[in-house]
Amino acid sequence: MGTPLDFRLGYGVFGGKDGATPARVAHVADSAAQVSGHADLAASAHGDLTLALDGILAALQSQARKPDHAAWVTDLQAKVGAAAERDAQLLGAEADPVHPARIYGELVPRLADDAVVIGDGGDFVSFAGKYVEPKRPGGWLDPGPYGCLGAGLGAAIAARIARPSAQVVLLLGDGAAGFSLMDVDTLVRHDLPVVMVMGNNSAWGLEKGPMQMLYGYDVAADLAPRTAYHEVVRALGGAGEVVTDPRQIGPALDRAFASGVPYLVNIITDVDAAYPRATFGI
Repeated sequence: MGTPLDFRLGYGVFGGKDGATPARVAHVADSAAQVSGHADLAASAHGDLTLALDGILAALQSQARKPDHAAWVTDLQAKVGAAAERDAQLLGAEADPVHPARIYGELVPRLADDAVVIGDGGDFVSFAGKYVEPKRPGGWLDPGPYGCLGAGLGAAIAARIARPSAQVVLLLGDGAAGFSLMDVDTLVRHDLPVVMVMGNNSAWGLEKGPMQMLYGYDVAADLAPRTAYHEVVRALGGAGEVVTDPRQIGPALDRAFASGVPYLVNIITDVDAAYPRATFGI
C-alpha cells in the first residue's frame, strides 16, 4: 500500500520459503505510474490512499460472514510487543562505541510535530527509516531507493527557507557528508540554522556490512577514523562538537537546537552495529 515493490520489499515476492506457495500480492499505489509492472499481482488499484483504505474497510464490514482473524491478530500483537522491547533496548543502549539506534532514542523525543527530518546516508539513515515517524506531510526527505547521496544539504537549505519556523534536522552519514558538507557555507552566509546529526562510523557502512556478509571481506569501504567533520562546520562559520559517550548525545542535541546556527553533532558510532537486513537487493 503506497510503497514501490522494489529491492526493499523483495521486488514484490513474499513467502515461498521451503517450497511453500508465495503469497498473493495486491498493490495499491497513489498513481497509475506507481503500480508495479514487474511483480505478479493478484490485483491492483491506484488513487487516493485514504479513500482506498476506507473502501477496503467498508467492503470488509459489509460482508455477511467476516473472517475470524482473532488468533492471527493476537499472535501479531505479541510479535510487535517483542519487537518493541528489542527496539527499546537498542534506543537506550549504553554501548561504546555508540550504537546508531541510541542516537534516535535521544533525537526522536526532541522532534517537534512540525519537524522536517532529512536523511542523507546509508546504514545510519536506515535506522532513521525505522525509528523516525514524521507527524506531518513533508516531514521526511531522503535520498530515494537508489541512495543518491549528497542531496541532504540542498534539501536542508530548501526546507529551512520553505518552513522558517520549523525544526530542520539533517541526518548525515560520514560518507554522505563527503559529497556536500561544503554547502554549510551557504547555510552560514544566508543565516539558515540547521541541526546536523552525524553517525560517524569511519566507513561506507551500507557497503562494508553487506560485502562482509556476502563475501567474508570488504574492499574500499573504510574511511579515515573519527574525522573531525564538526571542525569543518566550525571553519565555515557554523558550530559543532564531537560525541563519543552515549549519555552526552541528548545534551549535545539540546545545544544544537538552541544554537540558532548551522550545528553539527559528530557522533562516533560502532561500525559493527549494522542495520539488520533480510535482502541486499541482488
